[in-house]
Amino acid sequence: MIIAAARLRRHFLVAAACLAAFPAFAAPRARPPVSHNPSLPQISEGNGMLLRARTLRGHTVLINFWASWCVACRTELPSLDRLAAKRRDLVVIAASVDTDQSAALKSFAGRYPHLRLAFASLERVQQYGALGMPYSVIVDKQGREVARMPRALEWDKTEGTNLLERAR
Repeated sequence: MIIAAARLRRHFLVAAACLAAFPAFAAPRARPPVSHNPSLPQISEGNGMLLRARTLRGHTVLINFWASWCVACRTELPSLDRLAAKRRDLVVIAASVDTDQSAALKSFAGRYPHLRLAFASLERVQQYGALGMPYSVIVDKQGREVARMPRALEWDKTEGTNLLERAR
């Protein structure tokens, strides 16, 4: 019994040391933009028109790449909608990476009136740096990327609002 407890303690200490030594194994956190980032992936609105960066200048923009098949994405969308309802100074774009746009439209289905639905290529979003979904990017009023979030987040809670403060 004592030997088993000692082994368990040793395994715990090794795991803790790995997490401390290799922060990549810890929960993903907001990342600052990388200096060699390519420009944002091409995003088209529901009407098929491309979203132009110049039309968003002067606004803080939160672009959330999501998919209808992603449970975490669907869980995150309501918090994005609540955030967008509270913050009129913020443009929140929910860019679906679904290959079948009808699946995204069905998932969205008027549930999120404060979000701008858009579409992007999963391949291009992955080339941009997304290793999974959801993946969010914050752009300041000058059009500069200020942060990336590689996981779901409650955007209308403290962590989300603190992250958005970087763009002010």
